[in-house]
Amino acid sequence: MVNAGKRIAMVAYTIFRSDARVRRHVTALRGMGYSVDVYALVAPDGVRDADEEGLTFHLPQRRAPKSAGKFGILFDYVKFAFLCSFLLLRDHLRGRRFALIHVNNMPNFLIAAAVPLRLAGVPVLLDIHDTMPEIYQDRFGVGPEHWIIRALFLEERWSMKLAHYVLTTEHTKWERLLENGLDTRKSRVALNLPDTGVFPDGGLAPASLEEGAEFRLVYHGTLAHRLGLDLAIEAMDLLRDRIPTARLTIIGDGEHRDELLRLATERDLMDRVSFSDGFVPMDELPGLLAGSHLAVIPSRKRIGTRLMLPTKLLEYVRIGIPAITVATHTITRYFDETMVRFAESENPADLADRIQELQEHPEQLERLATEARKFYDTYNFETERESYLQVVGALAAGEAPGPGRSASQ
Repeated sequence: MVNAGKRIAMVAYTIFRSDARVRRHVTALRGMGYSVDVYALVAPDGVRDADEEGLTFHLPQRRAPKSAGKFGILFDYVKFAFLCSFLLLRDHLRGRRFALIHVNNMPNFLIAAAVPLRLAGVPVLLDIHDTMPEIYQDRFGVGPEHWIIRALFLEERWSMKLAHYVLTTEHTKWERLLENGLDTRKSRVALNLPDTGVFPDGGLAPASLEEGAEFRLVYHGTLAHRLGLDLAIEAMDLLRDRIPTARLTIIGDGEHRDELLRLATERDLMDRVSFSDGFVPMDELPGLLAGSHLAVIPSRKRIGTRLMLPTKLLEYVRIGIPAITVATHTITRYFDETMVRFAESENPADLADRIQELQEHPEQLERLATEARKFYDTYNFETERESYLQVVGALAAGEAPGPGRSASQ
């Protein structure tokens, strides 16, 4: 292959096997003949991802525990950046010459790990999955003028300046980054579209809804307060007598898991709400989602969700599961009320009403699923993949990739 012998370093404070975007990029790189070194976290179960031909894992530490607090998490970020910087420099000097370092946020300052090799001439790509100022405003309940948030805007701005090129995941997010100094000439959008190898074209067969059968609701992904799974559990409580056959499956893990389990137990809903043991491998998701009638994405409409286009929503659309969600700034950029059913933010009663409406009118479920797939008439996985590989190829060759089609929309 044309890229045989070229090596890419992928740096991400994440669990590789459960991070769809990082996995997808690694797969694309290997498919083009690149060798990839992944610098990531040890999985919670301690099982190490196996090295393969053209794929090597470097796992310097575990993620900080949920009890660490904001300063403990910050220290963990700094430690990971320092360890990755040491490992990158060591491996580069030992002959694993990198053509490019791809750094994934959060945090943005992980790019500091690449600075020694950047000074040696290795190009650096920064991939901004999430905007930290908005997420931390929501998490800590402070405004944009708080010193921590102003520091995060500064950290973001300087991280983007250090990068040779910047990718981000939504057009609304790209527009916000432009306001903080991002250069249109060195950036583009790379949407988080589902991997066609995991979520094949054509999707799952629509789940039938026979009288008396279970009405299966599903959510998968991170369990965080801003994502509103407690509201879904409260809606299930309200539907106890209205839809006795309703069952909600929650697949994933996160800081809010214990609170969700406690809420479901207190409401005596453990026979109606089930939880996975944690994150499941991406390859297993389609099988777990098969047979679901409706997906529920009850994110709170806050600053922390304003710029998010949930990847789970795109996965549901891909495999033909209709969805109820909230009309956030970014979701309405890509979807309208003919494609998804919108529920009021932080209103479990309205969410319950929308669920009941769709259960009583199953023809609407099929209509929503059909209309939502029009999203893929505009945004195509293969096009986004080729856009990413064009950026990598140009940077690895010492060239400027240019803004690309996405950034100019």
